[in-house]
Amino acid sequence: MDDQEGVVKIEVTGKATECGIGDKLFASVLIGDLQEAAERGSESVGYGTDFLKEHNICWIILRMKLRFFELPSWHEKFTIKTWFTGLDKISYGRDFEIVDSEGRQIGIATSIWILADWNTHRPVIARKRPELPEDDTPIDFKVFGENCPKLRFPDKSEILGKTDKPVILKYADFSELDRNRHVNNSRYTAWVYDALFKAGVDVTLINEITINYNSEVKAGEKVELYITEDNGSYCVYGYKNDDIKVFSACLGLR
Repeated sequence: MDDQEGVVKIEVTGKATECGIGDKLFASVLIGDLQEAAERGSESVGYGTDFLKEHNICWIILRMKLRFFELPSWHEKFTIKTWFTGLDKISYGRDFEIVDSEGRQIGIATSIWILADWNTHRPVIARKRPELPEDDTPIDFKVFGENCPKLRFPDKSEILGKTDKPVILKYADFSELDRNRHVNNSRYTAWVYDALFKAGVDVTLINEITINYNSEVKAGEKVELYITEDNGSYCVYGYKNDDIKVFSACLGLR
């Protein structure tokens, strides 16, 4: 994405505590960096976190798709560019480009968000709230040529027809919680990697993640993760309280 009006950039440096095998940034950390860039982009058009909180509104991410050609390394400086791609009824599109210190594109991403009431998480329609700024003019460029896809999310009963137990259990312990006292969605990506690693999948081969977020996970709750595999393609599904759908993720491998 060439520099133009409406594109916001943030500079990031990979930290040792954010890197894993091969001194490469965890994909979950990169997704967190993308969301940080999204917040900066929203703030630049008057929809920043502090302003929205004054009106009991927050951003909620529904879906994200990330493709990376290589993950940034420890000490490496890289840039995330982000821009608004349009409003579809109540959902907002936001795309990203990740470039290294030499200007080479090393990743792209797309995402879908909604504005929601801070307490109920019910969608907020901006045009019906006069205190909110007018929608920014979108940039007519989508890195994948389309909006972030919605994944099919099977009921747990369908998954149990293929496997008799979860691959891994995860808990919303203190270190998993964010400022809103629930598990930040970027942690779900870390859980996906943990589940695949435990199942014996070479997670260093992953180069694409599509993840949909269905339900929040609050302090103390338990999430069961199940894996399905079809011709070398993997999907991971998280459920809580027996059958409440938390997130679904499908992975691409090199």
